[in-house]
Amino acid sequence: MVREALNQDFNRINEIGLLIKENFSTVYKIEEDLKNDYVHIYVYEEDNKVLGFIQIENHFEITDIINIAVDKDYQGKGIGKKLIQYVIDNTEADKLMLEVKANNDSAINLYKAMGFNQIHIRPNYYEGNIDALIMERSI
Repeated sequence: MVREALNQDFNRINEIGLLIKENFSTVYKIEEDLKNDYVHIYVYEEDNKVLGFIQIENHFEITDIINIAVDKDYQGKGIGKKLIQYVIDNTEADKLMLEVKANNDSAINLYKAMGFNQIHIRPNYYEGNIDALIMERSI
């Protein structure tokens, strides 16, 4: 089940966020972000356990996917797809946009399967001279 994140979810979101960045909780201030009307975080929950989350920012006609992560033990089970579909089904924006590391093949394949297209490359954007791919999907 996908639902809006609650205060009691913050520790689990930060724990899963470590898969994205080793200092996730200091880079992304989840509690602070949620004080902004344009930021939303949704979690995927099964048996009262948060297994993944997606963080978005609504900017008029564009919704940016800022973060998406799924617990390692539950990856490959369609949870990321369900989180993205939830955003697609519930956004008022015309487009979804995201940025992904060019070497993150599993994420890129998921995004392509969900109708995202690459529109730009930021060369050497990430540490280790890894390019960032900018992708978008029309709603």
